[in-house]
Amino acid sequence: MKLLLWGVTLFVAVLWTLLVALTASVVNWLAGSGAPVIGAAQQVAEWPLPAWASLWIDPAMVDGLRAMLTWSIDFVVNYAPWLFSALGWVAPVLWALWGLGMVVLLLLATVGQVLLGRVKPPTRQI
Repeated sequence: MKLLLWGVTLFVAVLWTLLVALTASVVNWLAGSGAPVIGAAQQVAEWPLPAWASLWIDPAMVDGLRAMLTWSIDFVVNYAPWLFSALGWVAPVLWALWGLGMVVLLLLATVGQVLLGRVKPPTRQI
């Protein structure tokens, strides 16, 4: 049972680490390439809807999504100077939260091991 506890702890720790590493790398990428991302998003907002896609997607919904994307791009363009500088702080904060999460995970696993150590195996009646 203790082996299962530590196996699950290791699995959760690896998933937590991968999630934080992926998120931090995406944030660092966005912080370093703000203008190209905005330009690409503007181009995507201007793409026409292919005729075959109208069979599965309602054109009115696409217009709403385009309006939302255009509003988001305008928001980012207006606030880009401080937004992209603030993204530089997100990765260190993520890694600090990762450390806090790992401490909590290890504490829970340690408490689980102590509690499992106190459980006595049932006695057999012959």
